[in-house]
Amino acid sequence: MHMNTETSRNPAKPTGRTYESVGALMRGEGVSQEVQKKVAEIENETRITLQLARLRQSVGLTQEQLAEAMGTTQSSVSKLESGGDDDLTLSQIRHYARAANQRIGLMFGTPLTHVEAVQGHATAIKHHLQELARIANQNEELQTHIEAFFGNAFFNILGILTKCQEQLPNGGKEIEIRFQVIKSEPGRLPGPSTCRSLAGA
Repeated sequence: MHMNTETSRNPAKPTGRTYESVGALMRGEGVSQEVQKKVAEIENETRITLQLARLRQSVGLTQEQLAEAMGTTQSSVSKLESGGDDDLTLSQIRHYARAANQRIGLMFGTPLTHVEAVQGHATAIKHHLQELARIANQNEELQTHIEAFFGNAFFNILGILTKCQEQLPNGGKEIEIRFQVIKSEPGRLPGPSTCRSLAGA
């Protein structure tokens, strides 16, 4: 029996209609109420203003205290946190970060893939470790502390890799994680240890 799948393969044709928001699009195209509700929940949970409110609460600040730090009123803070992101300014986000003594990072564009995210973090880790090594070679008082940190960081990273390897199909049995410690010259930090994943080893 031959089934005609041509309809499912063809992409939807543009209707020519334009909408000012996702909500208007869904209503105009007759999307079910259940789907509209789920999309609204996702949009609400990803609001930057909601995240700012949660940040304020996590550090124990009231709206009144934050308003005082921002030089505004409690009602203005309340309106900001209950509103949307369209009118939010970078200055307001900066005030929240400063008042809560926290860092806030913003990223615009398509989401990173898991591989891109891991590669980005690995590059950042390498940069900071190299800077710590440079500081240790210039400051004898900090050398011992930095060397201890290097050891802890190495085994923490190795532990993460091993734990994640166990979650691979078949427990990652075809991948070997091993390391080699290279002895350093007297008075200097150890050279970079190697940590390699070997497929089929």
